[in-house]
Amino acid sequence: MLRALAALFALVPLLWALPAGAQSGVTYCVGGYEGTPPNVVAACDQPAVRAMHAKWHFHDWVTNGRDCFACYDEQDNTCITKFVNNSQGVWQRGNGYDCARLYGERHTAGLVVEHVINGEHVTPPAPPPQMQLEARVERISPGPYTAGDKVTVVGAVRDESGALRRILGGTFRVTDASGQSTEHKGTVQPDGTVSAGFSLPPSDAARIEFIPEAPPLGQNETLRSAASEAQSLKVEVCGFRARVVQPTEHEALVAGQSVPLSARLFDAAGQVPVASPPAGLSLEFTVQVDGETPQVLRADSTLSATWTPPASPKPRQVRLSAGGRAGERVVCPAGEVSATVSDLGLGFDTSELPGTCYVGLPCQGTVRLLRPEPGPARQQVDALLADPKVEARMVDTGDERYRGPPRPDDRYTFSATYSEPGNVSWSIVFQTPRGPVSMPAHEVRVRPPLKLELPAELDFGTVAAGSSVTTACQKLDFSGSQGAEEHRWELRAEGLGGCQSRPVLRFLNALGQADTRGLEPSLGIEALDPTDRRLDICLEVPRCAGDVSPDSAVLRVVPLTPEFKAQEKTVRLRWKVEGQGFLGCHGAWVWPVLGLLGFGLVIAGFTQPARFPPGASIRVAGSERGMRQSAAILLQACPGSSPGFYRDARLGLHGDGEVNGRTRNAVILLKATRGSGVVLTGLGPLEQQDRRTLQWEPVTDLAQGHVPSPSVLYRAGGTYFKVEL
Repeated sequence: MLRALAALFALVPLLWALPAGAQSGVTYCVGGYEGTPPNVVAACDQPAVRAMHAKWHFHDWVTNGRDCFACYDEQDNTCITKFVNNSQGVWQRGNGYDCARLYGERHTAGLVVEHVINGEHVTPPAPPPQMQLEARVERISPGPYTAGDKVTVVGAVRDESGALRRILGGTFRVTDASGQSTEHKGTVQPDGTVSAGFSLPPSDAARIEFIPEAPPLGQNETLRSAASEAQSLKVEVCGFRARVVQPTEHEALVAGQSVPLSARLFDAAGQVPVASPPAGLSLEFTVQVDGETPQVLRADSTLSATWTPPASPKPRQVRLSAGGRAGERVVCPAGEVSATVSDLGLGFDTSELPGTCYVGLPCQGTVRLLRPEPGPARQQVDALLADPKVEARMVDTGDERYRGPPRPDDRYTFSATYSEPGNVSWSIVFQTPRGPVSMPAHEVRVRPPLKLELPAELDFGTVAAGSSVTTACQKLDFSGSQGAEEHRWELRAEGLGGCQSRPVLRFLNALGQADTRGLEPSLGIEALDPTDRRLDICLEVPRCAGDVSPDSAVLRVVPLTPEFKAQEKTVRLRWKVEGQGFLGCHGAWVWPVLGLLGFGLVIAGFTQPARFPPGASIRVAGSERGMRQSAAILLQACPGSSPGFYRDARLGLHGDGEVNGRTRNAVILLKATRGSGVVLTGLGPLEQQDRRTLQWEPVTDLAQGHVPSPSVLYRAGGTYFKVEL
């Protein structure tokens, strides 16, 4: 509130004074807003202001060079012709995207700077009483439903009187029977509600809640809860589908005249007609007229019913669907049919009207007048429109484009070329002896034309092979362009044949994490950030090999707005990737592998050498007779009997009968072998005693390693011994 008052006081010296006395047609409102342009909730669109105006729309942004405000008028261009033009240069037209870049988000939706009606300044009304606002799920397309069916939901925020409060957006939370939730972002509709379409989850039930983006609240207002009350849906298995065949799509209906309703039955897929309705079929029509409570009408055995539309001085939309049951099986709707209803039976098909046009380019669209189907109602409408007193008027933002008799082909084409941006409002009014019939005003945004300016090339410079994708990035800068943030784009990398490097788009995903997307064959960009109209284009480079951009490497930037596709730009891509040697390229795995290999070799050096068997022993004596009294000595118990680093265990038998790890000057060496064995080696001489003849014989294989026999007595000089395994 303090910020709002400060802004108001700062603007007071700049406000232009209107001449005394009422000035017919001088009606407008200039005020602050909530949110980030161009998507805002404006002070001049709050219920208290809107209630003073039969026709009211956002016309354009205005700025005093220090701040931006939203200007509303009665669809007649007085925001510009009166407010701006009479301000003696203090105020100029603004651009919502520029307002976002210069001033960011604003919270002044309670600040009305100027509100003039017929030349008279409007005194701000007294603060309304304490009021609660409530979020609601306003509408769910009728059921019954089955898993996978696409439903349309509408959410809104209303005050206690039922007045709609415009909001910046909202989300629908869908919770299945297991408690798992998904959220679906909605789109703000022209009337201020939020709508979304999504498929039902594979579950037997679903709950739908609407979570609005919090609207700006006055001091007297509170939002009852952050989310609406949940609406529960029963999700079943469809046995059939019912399609409304009468009225037809876009048919015009006459208020007060009975309308036949008819449906046809199809299989569960909605494709094959069912010739004979199944036993126990019970079908109902759901009829929803804008602004009315839905009606449910039971169909007869021929799948028909009658309905009388309510009074509708202005044409209103009617949505019709059919569903029910056939015994234990469910009949689901096969979509909705949309018709119009009015007191005179006239409707308007505005599907051929544009939503956006561009300054300096032809802006054209056709409205088709809808008449009832052949019958009494059609005859009445035909007679009415043939009356020479009936006059049709086509109005473009207060300017009359056509006045005359109704067109024979029921087609009314608006065609204009606008010289300035803003919002224009197209409408058609039929003056008849029974009163006027008017088409709901159709809003068209008139925006500056696209003027695309981009750098001639993106040079990523010299990059080392194997570098991170974030190492080589360049900005594709749209900031020199006009209106670039208002369009969708296609980026397409071409001419990359023979090279391994690839350009990618780097961005933050929905989770706020850095992510990349390739540009081949193409990538669509839904919108640019209006506060930073640049895209990060990075280079993915090969891991090892060198690479140089070919002369044909380009990035094509294509506007997807049909009017400006000819402004496609080609941006040259340049880079050089320096290759790496074997270790530079493969070092990431070579060094660890070598380290592991070395570690393994060290471990093997201690674990692989042979050890003496646990039970192997030696008995040593100085004579043959002494052998009978000598004690066995375990080889593993001898000093120095452990193996060394890549050295098998070995012991030396010395001339004094000692057995230890010293092998120098030993008479005989005892070496452990794999397979739990022992061999004798040395220079000798070594003799063994023949057990039958008791004669001593030389050991001839000592140099190669003699395998001792446990029962054989050996003699080396004056030392006698036996090896027992």
